[in-house]
Amino acid sequence: MSARVRTYSKTLRLRVILAAVWWAVCSSAALAEPPSANPTTMGFAAGGKIRMNLNVGSVEVVGGAEERIKVSWHSSRPEDEREVSVKLEGSGTREATLTMDGPGNRIEYLIEVPEQSSVNIDMNAGTLEVRGILGDLEAQLLAGEMTLRVADPRYYRTVSAAVTVGEIEAPPWHVDLEGFARSFKATNDGDYAVRAGLLAGQITIRSE
Repeated sequence: MSARVRTYSKTLRLRVILAAVWWAVCSSAALAEPPSANPTTMGFAAGGKIRMNLNVGSVEVVGGAEERIKVSWHSSRPEDEREVSVKLEGSGTREATLTMDGPGNRIEYLIEVPEQSSVNIDMNAGTLEVRGILGDLEAQLLAGEMTLRVADPRYYRTVSAAVTVGEIEAPPWHVDLEGFARSFKATNDGDYAVRAGLLAGQITIRSE
């Protein structure tokens, strides 16, 4: 078998597995209830820890100057927007939990948080993009595409990523991996840690 045929066969297997995982996760997604105000906002000081439990959709997490957590969403179908449920809870002044659910992958979400935050994201399926965060960042996704836009590499003590089936691209660390059970870890003298995990799909880590 030629190298070209082997590569095509490998890519085809990856795509089949990705499609199967995506279907399984999306088909099990529950509809949100009750609906929430759009946007939903809670004051939150910089320097705290934020945990996010997200279901399915297209999610963008952005760090900014304002000391608040703000969640807004949009869909081409207005009836979908009314089925979104967002719950923000604070534990003292230094910790917060965001739980978010909605009607499948038809919703685009924007989550705005203080730039200086430690963020932990646990998401089922979809596309996840994170940028503008200066702090520890951990993101776990079952199926889909994850893009983490981090600060200068010298700010991080560890950067690691692992995918069960799929791809990892991290140009600042000269990483380009594809296949089954792929991972990498880089260390430095910085203050923060980045950790990304994905069952099936693609992880991209870039420096802003």
